[in-house]
Amino acid sequence: MTFSARPELVSRLAEDFIALQDAALARMNGTAAPETEAALDHPALAGPVAIALAHAEVLARGAVRRAELSVMPVQQLRPLREYARRVRRARSQAEAVCKEQRARRVPQGRTPVSGPLDLRVARAAHPQAYLRALEEELAHRGLPADTLSVRNYDRARWARERQLMQTEIPPPVRELLGCSDDTFVQALLHDAREVENPHLGHDAVVERWSRQARTALAWGRYAIAQAERAALGRPLTARSVQLDVLEDAYQDTAILTARAVEARHRTADLHDRIREFTTIGAFADLLAQCHAGAIARFAAVYPHLWDRAWLLAAEHKAACLERAAGCPRCHLALVEALAAEVPASALLNMDDAPGEIVEPDAASDRYAILDDLLPHAVVAVADAAVGDESAQCGYGWVSENGMTGHGASMAHSSGEAEVIGGREPRSVGCAGLCCRRSPRWRARRPRRRQQW
Repeated sequence: MTFSARPELVSRLAEDFIALQDAALARMNGTAAPETEAALDHPALAGPVAIALAHAEVLARGAVRRAELSVMPVQQLRPLREYARRVRRARSQAEAVCKEQRARRVPQGRTPVSGPLDLRVARAAHPQAYLRALEEELAHRGLPADTLSVRNYDRARWARERQLMQTEIPPPVRELLGCSDDTFVQALLHDAREVENPHLGHDAVVERWSRQARTALAWGRYAIAQAERAALGRPLTARSVQLDVLEDAYQDTAILTARAVEARHRTADLHDRIREFTTIGAFADLLAQCHAGAIARFAAVYPHLWDRAWLLAAEHKAACLERAAGCPRCHLALVEALAAEVPASALLNMDDAPGEIVEPDAASDRYAILDDLLPHAVVAVADAAVGDESAQCGYGWVSENGMTGHGASMAHSSGEAEVIGGREPRSVGCAGLCCRRSPRWRARRPRRRQQW
């Protein structure tokens, strides 16, 4: 017998976080009623279920850690660890459902491909040449060069500036937008520890919430580490007060984790809506007109390249099984042939091309960081590990002269832990490198802007 999701039950679970978490854990344990399981499978509850299980996982791991630092017998500790593992598996499954649901989400009115096949072949084979043609078309229309460029951050403001979103910004949201990062993090901590802030989910501020949620979560991890250190500094039979503080720290961190997951899901939904806005109305018309004008300029400057792209696309579509859908991925197979026939160096000199992305030579970039070393520097590498919720970390390092070292500290992430390990060997005159995680290595990677 199959049960359909009852709307009233779905609404109640969506509004009651405790009831939703209890239902999700009951399904994990196999004790949920059939109608409850049907309600939990409703698409509207996919994100809330993942949030509830993220909160439950931190609490479960906190119970394990509290038991490990207490006088609890081993036979009682084993079920707690197994329960924490089952909650983690349930959370992973819920996150997978969210990703699958978002991958299947296709906004209404959105075309399956971004232009005809011949245009996509030419644009992908020689993107710099097409980018120059597009910039010339935008300049001809009197539009800024970044009119069609979508930033990887602050997309809500980008959408408001182009009048894709007409949301009103209340004064409390404007206050959150205008405050400093430290003040914003304090607001997130107050949201988790005192009272929930309903303005964090506003479209204008949700991206900042998602960015700063990791910083706020770091404070929770540090609180757990400090409570653990305080407990370890006391005799085993005199840790009750410290263990209570540890439990409170895990409670706060559980809320911070759940709110961070919520911010990430809300941001993903916002980006999907913005992407949908670009497929309808005046902006979609402008997008199509600019690309049409750019390909006309492209074909006028490089007629041989355009003719070859058109011919390759026509020959391919004659026998393609996906031609009814617009050959959504077929241009990838045609790009190599076109790029081999007409190399980019034969089209134009890209030394002064606006918006150029410089791709460094693979061999030189791999060892580019070593060019900055002093002749007398001793090279060392470091590695580190940090707990899931606790900021306690251990690190170790080894240098080329045979010296080694290790220690313990606090870090909110594995990256920060490795930086701590990389700084320790400086006492022996080494460069303090941390392999590819060095900030200098990351700075050499090219940054791209998305074009719609």
